[in-house]
Amino acid sequence: MKTIGIIGLGSIGMRHAKNLIEMGHHVIGHDPDKEKSRQLATAGGIEWDGSIEEQELDGIVIASPSERHYHDIIECITDLVPFLVEKPIATAPMPENMKEPLKHYFSRLPHMVGYNLRFHSCVKKAKEWLPRIGDIQWANFTLGQYSEKPPYLRDGVILNWSHEIDLALYLLGPAKVMNSTTRIAEGADDITDIMLWHQRDISSHVHLDYVTNPDVRSFFIAGTLGNISADLKRRQVHFEGSKERPEHYSGFDSWNDNYIEEMQAFIDRVDGKETLGCTAEEALRVLDICLEVRKQAGLT
Repeated sequence: MKTIGIIGLGSIGMRHAKNLIEMGHHVIGHDPDKEKSRQLATAGGIEWDGSIEEQELDGIVIASPSERHYHDIIECITDLVPFLVEKPIATAPMPENMKEPLKHYFSRLPHMVGYNLRFHSCVKKAKEWLPRIGDIQWANFTLGQYSEKPPYLRDGVILNWSHEIDLALYLLGPAKVMNSTTRIAEGADDITDIMLWHQRDISSHVHLDYVTNPDVRSFFIAGTLGNISADLKRRQVHFEGSKERPEHYSGFDSWNDNYIEEMQAFIDRVDGKETLGCTAEEALRVLDICLEVRKQAGLT
C-alpha cells in the first residue's frame, strides 16, 4: 500500500482519489474548497494541508489548476517525491533558468503526465498494427465534444483537448506546427484545426472543438500498405491492408478503466518498473505545439 497525496480535488483529482482508495492505497488530499475535502473524507481519504515536506509520501498527484502545475512540480522535485501531473503540464513556456535543472530531475525522478489516451485499448491495438501499414503518409485526429458552459467559463480547447495532440506525437513522432486556424468565442478558443509536420515527412491534421453534438472522437492513419481507423468513443478500431485481410478489434474497457490503468502504471513506475505513460519531456513537446497554435490565434 502506498501513501499518495493529491493536490486539487476537482473532478479529475477526485476521480484519481477514489480510484486509488479502491486500489487499496492510503490517500490524503488538499483543496482550498473545504466541501471537496469533505467529499474526499466520505470516500475514505483524509484532508491534508498540502505541505509536502511534512508528510512521508510515496507519490503525489497534481490535479491543481493548470497554471499552478510548474509550481507544484517544483515542490515535488525539491522534496524528491514522485509525481503524476495532469495535462497540460503547464500553460506557459518553461522559464529558461528552470530548463536544465528540471530536465535533470525529470530523467531521475519517477513521474508521469496524464495523457491517458495511451492506455485506451484501441490506441494500444493501433500502435501494434502500425508496422503493417508500411510508411505512414498522413493522418487525422478529431475530438469534437459539446460543452454547455459559456466560453468565458471554460478552458480553451487547444490546451484542454491537447490529448489528441499527444496522441498524434505518440503514434507518429515529434512534429512542428505548419499552420493552424482557430475560432475565438468571447475571448476563448472553441474550435481549432492544426496542421502538423512530423519526422519522416508525415502530415497530420488535428481538429478540436466544443461544438460537435453528439460527441466524436476518432483517428485515421494512412500508410503505403494500408490504413488504420479508430472510433475511440465506441472503442472500435479497424485495419485494412492492400495485401492483407481486414481486421477489426473491439475494446471492452471504459474511460475509468484507462484512469485506473494509468494510475497503476504510475505506482509501478514509483517502484522502479518500466511502464507505459507520458513523460515530462514528451508533454513539453505537446505544450510547445499548443503555445504555437495559441500564438497564431492571437491568444496570450
